[in-house]
Amino acid sequence: MHSHFVPLKQIAKLLNVDDGWLLTGKGSPNNPTHLTPVTTWDDSTPLDEDEVEIPFFKDFSFACGGGSIGEAIANETRKLRMSKATLRNLSIMKENAVAATAIGDSMSPTIKDGDTIHVDLGRKNIKDGKIFAICIGGLFYCKRLYNLPLGGVRIVSDNSVEFPEIQLSAQEIIDQQLEVIGWVWQISSLESW
Repeated sequence: MHSHFVPLKQIAKLLNVDDGWLLTGKGSPNNPTHLTPVTTWDDSTPLDEDEVEIPFFKDFSFACGGGSIGEAIANETRKLRMSKATLRNLSIMKENAVAATAIGDSMSPTIKDGDTIHVDLGRKNIKDGKIFAICIGGLFYCKRLYNLPLGGVRIVSDNSVEFPEIQLSAQEIIDQQLEVIGWVWQISSLESW
């Protein structure tokens, strides 16, 4: 059985480094200028000038059923780092920025189960067709919302075959305890292997 391998010298040439350095790590590479070191960080790594930490919730259903969001945010220890400029560009105040793990497939393919959603708690006014984090009947969802006449709302899933749209009148909004938590302004997906 033949194994095809690329000689170390060719790899070193491709990377424009010394093959001895590549093999042993001793000495110094010839020309490392184009190799950018990957920086790792943990809780003790200081924030960059342009970074903020925002709370990251594994399960956002705490926001439903009368729990205080402010209290939950204050107690959440998991954090995500993000650029201040990103928040500034979207006029999102740092204290209104939270992230959470999305659950379920009702918004597939836009939001997949396990994606990270970024929510602006400061934007609760329904803008037709935008995705919002909502609570309804004590359960947490991400849905597209549309205004209906007389204070009603359309609640639309992108996966409309499995999750048909719901229309609520102003009274039904009260009866079903619909609460808009905030606008979903970013969705981050990670592919799994």
